[in-house]
Amino acid sequence: MTNPYIIDNKITNKFVETYTKTTYRIIGKNKHTAIKPCHWLEQKLMTGRENRNCYKGIFGVQSHRCLQNTPSMPFCNQQCVFCWRDTEQGNLSSQFCVESDDPKYLIDEMIRQHQDIIKNHLPLRRYLENYEIMVDLLNYMLKNREDQSINSLSKGLHVSKNKIERAFNLLKNQEFLIPTDNSLKTFKLDSEISCCIDSRDEIVKLINLSLTSPDEIMQTHSEAMNPNHAAISLDGEPFLYPKLDGLVSEFRNRNMTTFIVTNGTLPERIQSLNSLPSQLYITLPAPNKVIYKKVCRPMIKNGWEKILDSLSLVESLSCRSVIRLTAVKNLNLMDKFIEDYIRIVKMANPNFFEIKGFTLQASALNIKERLKSDKPIQHYFPTYEDLKNFALKFEEIGNLPLIYKNKASRDFLFAINWDKKKNPAITNP
Repeated sequence: MTNPYIIDNKITNKFVETYTKTTYRIIGKNKHTAIKPCHWLEQKLMTGRENRNCYKGIFGVQSHRCLQNTPSMPFCNQQCVFCWRDTEQGNLSSQFCVESDDPKYLIDEMIRQHQDIIKNHLPLRRYLENYEIMVDLLNYMLKNREDQSINSLSKGLHVSKNKIERAFNLLKNQEFLIPTDNSLKTFKLDSEISCCIDSRDEIVKLINLSLTSPDEIMQTHSEAMNPNHAAISLDGEPFLYPKLDGLVSEFRNRNMTTFIVTNGTLPERIQSLNSLPSQLYITLPAPNKVIYKKVCRPMIKNGWEKILDSLSLVESLSCRSVIRLTAVKNLNLMDKFIEDYIRIVKMANPNFFEIKGFTLQASALNIKERLKSDKPIQHYFPTYEDLKNFALKFEEIGNLPLIYKNKASRDFLFAINWDKKKNPAITNP
């Protein structure tokens, strides 16, 4: 069967068109590289506050200055059931089968495209306008004491529903707005606001103190134009890119820290990498070979053995290391596997171990079909409480300290070969 996305070892424009309909930017002459701003970058642009950062904030990464990228977007040797990337359309091959672009050129283009996205698609005016809408929204609710919905606020303020919803969600998350019915469609002002504040000026002071200010929004937007961290994790398997050494080295030359997230199936390439990232993530997708095959649907032989080989290298690497369990409820996240995970983690002895719930979005919504299951999607989706219960048992049984948790990202971090009292933030590229 002819693949419309790759012809004569060249990635076609049809492939590019598929992804540029979203917020991906395909980069380079040979079209194997991409960037994509993540959810948390936009969240950080809204307020500039640290509480809008993703889980990587514990390592000193600021979401608005993070360049999420991949040098091998179409290529991966696994088809993981939890993958939110467009594996059915995107993974053209389990091998890197096109000519590889030069790292310096790629990074120049990544930064240029990143700046264009910030300037033209996530513009400063949007977030300053959002600030004004938040002020107007609270002021309107202060004067009109009835319960309000997004529809009623849109009509009352003569502002589009999309813009109202953006401001509304920030205020709701800050608990300035309290639900008044079980459907979560109508809200009222928090009683401490409605009883103590009686003017627009006081609302402005409250938002500036508790949520954000125009100066913070402008400063954050300005900083976002100059990324200082590269997350080589967007799509595909990065170690398939033949010039990964040069890519990491070039990021370091620009004084940028780097994370590489790998599936661990290429231990020989990990071992031969001369320019190591600031932090290497190796995914541990399962407690054993049987579960591995269900979770990852490998397109290579001996994938599980290769992952174990990669994990055996961790302690010898001169960069920081994290083993990550991407958790799927009732598949690889089960109490009966805890001791298996503890044994593997202690054998590898990374700096950190992370449990992160898989993201139920985009192509990950196809998890039922990928597993050929008749169970509902929620059967596989781990809630924060599911993950917390598992993490606490892991901590107790393994005697491994849990040092950080992030509810919004559903992420739990353990110190393994790391002093739990030491700040885990990265200081040098």
